[in-house]
Amino acid sequence: MIDRTRYQFGSLSLKKRAKGADVWEFRYYETQADNTRKRKATFIGTTTQYKNKSDARIAVEALLLRLNEEKPQHHLGAVTFGAICDRYIEEELPERYSTRKSYLSNIKLHIRPRWERYLLHQIRPMVVESWLKKMEMAPKTKAHIRGVMHLKFECAGRWELFNDRRNPMQMVRVKDSTKRSQRPTVLTVTEYEAILAMLKEPYRTMVIVAQCLGLRVSEIAALQWQDFDFEHQQLLVQRSIVNGQVGDVKTEYSRDHVPLHESLVKVLLEWSKQALPTEEGWVFASPLTNRPYQPTEIQKRHLRPAGWCLVECPKCGVGSGVWCRQDRPTPNGARLPIHKERRASAGKFGSIGWHTFRHTYRSWLDETGAPMKVQQELMRHASIQTTMNVYGQAMASSKREANGKVVEMVLKPMKASA
Repeated sequence: MIDRTRYQFGSLSLKKRAKGADVWEFRYYETQADNTRKRKATFIGTTTQYKNKSDARIAVEALLLRLNEEKPQHHLGAVTFGAICDRYIEEELPERYSTRKSYLSNIKLHIRPRWERYLLHQIRPMVVESWLKKMEMAPKTKAHIRGVMHLKFECAGRWELFNDRRNPMQMVRVKDSTKRSQRPTVLTVTEYEAILAMLKEPYRTMVIVAQCLGLRVSEIAALQWQDFDFEHQQLLVQRSIVNGQVGDVKTEYSRDHVPLHESLVKVLLEWSKQALPTEEGWVFASPLTNRPYQPTEIQKRHLRPAGWCLVECPKCGVGSGVWCRQDRPTPNGARLPIHKERRASAGKFGSIGWHTFRHTYRSWLDETGAPMKVQQELMRHASIQTTMNVYGQAMASSKREANGKVVEMVLKPMKASA
């Protein structure tokens, strides 16, 4: 039977080197299957990385937590939040690339520098809330940081390193975390057609797919021809690509078949004649890399300029069809920056991006009178609340028509008595 009465702290020592910085060596033992102990040693880092023994000791805390999983937990009162960070990164980070990258960024840039030396019981709700208030960033970003800290405390509880019945991060408030800093842009049919007319291939077909199916741009970029079943007129959404990294879709509800209208099938088959053939069968592959296009660059160079051109510009006029710039280059040949007047007057068109078409898709679904459950499944949302409260908004014409009917009802008696 494994001895549960001894807690292993290991030993940390500094090893001199003839060349280069000295290194910190950590010695410990591991219990084998036959209950014998085997001594081991590992290098933690150099004195350049960890200037003193205290810093090096923090670096080995995650290893000690794993070594002492079978030991009584009252010895772990000195566990720091930095150790929880290390173990979380090693064992608990999500596999999906974009989520993993976001969590790591929050840990390394914000959470760890502030809290790594604190013991778990020292991190209290009001202290964290005060810290978040002082951060100069969007409320939604602060909420993401709080969320990552919440996950760490949940893991600490599961590892029996934290005994409070309630996760302290549940009591941390982030003001306006659910409030939008900017209202999502929703296009009218006329506005959509005007933008589409300004785009060249393959961006034009990508936008058609986005507006017809409401896919996320990471899903559009990751489409392969094998995903399409043109005979049964359906598409299986089963992968995404973010920053060149191919991975799974956002949630399990995102992996689903979506219907293909015969008109969209014709557009796709026409594009297949022009599309660059690749070994993986990418639908939208760049001839420079044989890999999917970078949607961020397309948004910056093509979508937003197309939106700006819908707005009247004092130098270029309306609907010029080109990126709004000064008429002539400067004497040294450099192009002048985008008109300030154009940026100021662009309004909602200045915020056009790939997600604009997903918001617009939801709003247009509403216009068709589609049941909310159908809309949720077409949007591939896990919760119908997301479909109802986050995406889409009523079209101006529909609001005017509905309001007009109410006004007629209100004023009809007055007209009759006049």
